[in-house]
Amino acid sequence: MSPLSSTGARILDGNDNGIVSGHAAAMARLEADGLVARHGPDGGTQRMTEAGRAALDEWRQRNPDRTAQLVHSRVPTKLPVKQHEAVLTAAARPDQLVAGRDDRVYAKGEPWFNERTLAAVHRAGYADSHPAPFHREPCTWEQTGGPMYLTAAGREYARLRGNIDVHRRKVVIIACGAEKRPVPEERRNGWPAGKLYTGQYHQSLRRAADALTDQALIFVASALHGLVPLDRPLHPYDVTLGDEKAITAEKMSGHTAGLGLFDADVIFLGGRDYAALLAPSVPHLLAPLVGGMGAHRGQCRQARQDSALRDAWWKRASALHEKRLAR
Repeated sequence: MSPLSSTGARILDGNDNGIVSGHAAAMARLEADGLVARHGPDGGTQRMTEAGRAALDEWRQRNPDRTAQLVHSRVPTKLPVKQHEAVLTAAARPDQLVAGRDDRVYAKGEPWFNERTLAAVHRAGYADSHPAPFHREPCTWEQTGGPMYLTAAGREYARLRGNIDVHRRKVVIIACGAEKRPVPEERRNGWPAGKLYTGQYHQSLRRAADALTDQALIFVASALHGLVPLDRPLHPYDVTLGDEKAITAEKMSGHTAGLGLFDADVIFLGGRDYAALLAPSVPHLLAPLVGGMGAHRGQCRQARQDSALRDAWWKRASALHEKRLAR
């Protein structure tokens, strides 16, 4: 292994919760030396290894006069105006979407950016797309043109260049319910998932989720449809886990990858059966509810009323994510 260079030290020091990014050639050298390793479904991000942490500590000890310079060197070069604006705008969104004309925000009249700006932000490593469930092989943004979201490097840029306190997204998944709202004839598209389930247990989960995170980051774990956002129209269905038409762990992994849950802190509210379905593809999943449904409702009520409990749950979720990254 070659000695850690000043460039390598700067890259390792600038990690975002273990996630490392930098110039392609420098990253290739760090990977060859075993100081960073690829992770995620498509290997699109790289994390610092234990060897990398040890090498950085050794470099700091050998270069005490230069260690202080690392903090200053972490500040990335400022992007051109539109690219800079695109990253900071995404950092201010709960979903961290770098919005383009093909995204739904365009129809809503929210800020969006042209393809040239998106391509430049992507080339800089500050945003990337998530694999869609129907993609059988890893696909690049250039191939799909799908929605792009901030990477760890993009969040770091927003913190250092935009003074925005942005970190990994806080996603909450809640179990669906057997009781569903009937669809009148005039609602041909059905009800949004956020309004379809009417059971008291599901409603208690939903109220806790609303207290924990933004509605854009809440998803329903449906026995039939997998993970669905609150605004997706659905019709009532009679499917439970284990049925022939029910979602499987394999299919669910496509949904979790498509939502970028490998780069999010995730809390699940619901029973063990759904937690077990999610765990293979979201090993850092926090399922804080214990006991039966009655106990779950009580814990959800407490979470709604107690901000300290909500903070504790998110700290546990973040710790689980950090533990996974350190492996």
